[in-house]
Amino acid sequence: MSKPVFSVVIPTYNRRDLVSYAVRSVLNQRFGDLEVVVSDNCSTDDTAAVIGRIDDPRVRYVRTAAHVPISYSWEYARSQARGRLIMMLSDDDALVPEALDRFAQESSRYDADFLFCKVAEYRDSQFPGSDRNTLTCPSFTGRIETVSADDFIRPLFSFRVKFEMHPSAFVFGKDLADSIAVRCGRFFQTNGVEYSAWPMAAALAKARVHIDVPLIALGRTAKSWGSNLNLTNPGTARIQAFIADVEQEYRYAPLTNFTTANMWGEGILTAKKLLPRELGAYEFDELEYLRRTARELEGRRSLGVDVSREIDELERYLRQNPVFITAVGPLRQTRRGMWQALRSSIGNAGARTLLHRVRTKRNVWKLRRGDARLGFNVPGAAFGFYNVLESAEFLARVSSAVTQSS
Repeated sequence: MSKPVFSVVIPTYNRRDLVSYAVRSVLNQRFGDLEVVVSDNCSTDDTAAVIGRIDDPRVRYVRTAAHVPISYSWEYARSQARGRLIMMLSDDDALVPEALDRFAQESSRYDADFLFCKVAEYRDSQFPGSDRNTLTCPSFTGRIETVSADDFIRPLFSFRVKFEMHPSAFVFGKDLADSIAVRCGRFFQTNGVEYSAWPMAAALAKARVHIDVPLIALGRTAKSWGSNLNLTNPGTARIQAFIADVEQEYRYAPLTNFTTANMWGEGILTAKKLLPRELGAYEFDELEYLRRTARELEGRRSLGVDVSREIDELERYLRQNPVFITAVGPLRQTRRGMWQALRSSIGNAGARTLLHRVRTKRNVWKLRRGDARLGFNVPGAAFGFYNVLESAEFLARVSSAVTQSS
């Protein structure tokens, strides 16, 4: 088989009920010169059989020799790609049908080997929280812009979000990733794979292009890492099972917790260590790192998650570095006061439900009018989508008018 233009690589583990949607979203692409590599991190379910039933020669199934932490699984998966351009698609996500065509066009137009886009978020019927079977899309312009290395990297070291960082939103050159792996040992280095790989890729890419269009529907499910560790409280056993699947040692981050802030910090500090010539001038914003960590821990505690060990560690670190204490501020205790109790009683009486219905109707009316540019949140039942694949197809339809007018 000749080398394709695109390799869409899907790392997976025990998600046989989700991964087929991701694969089908790739096979439904208008751009056909591709391969799909499903890389199984030694699943104990029948993932292999599910993929084996997909009758398409463009699909390849590979499997790690043993179950390994996430960063090693992703590196193994990436190494199996044969295409000139690579996308690492999470197994609970789906591409809109024109996604690869858009990436291919802009890669050719700008000779770019590092490209990224906006994303929407789909909460499926098993999502462990509210708003099941809903699609949320941010505002977008439809514009294409080249981005300097500094414009991409500097906000990361300042812990400010300028571009979407989810791995599924990115396409990178195989030669670019291989060259980084030769120089640094691996392309994907840390638990938060994107926070180490993307700044290194941005620093060394020939050109970087941002497509301000949502080309991916990110799946939020009962099995998703982000859903369970950021949005809900799935219980101690479930949280520990997620944490057990990653590397336990942090080499450069000041703290040892498993917040997004800490994975972010470990990622950019690892990248800086590995590429001192290109990234050495960027200063790690430790204060904003600590602030973000504190906010995440407070948020987790408000959901009833036991983060006492993580908060104790943060407070010890602040006492050892008193210059940060005032700026970070005291960690608040989460209590149900009178106002919270009143809000809860009002909500139980139906006010929250009524407000949600009003907002939903407004969003539905806006989309039916063809106005998607400012973003939206809509239930799938109102538009006939009931899984992440169907949500991606719907997303393509409602965003096309904005894209065509830009």
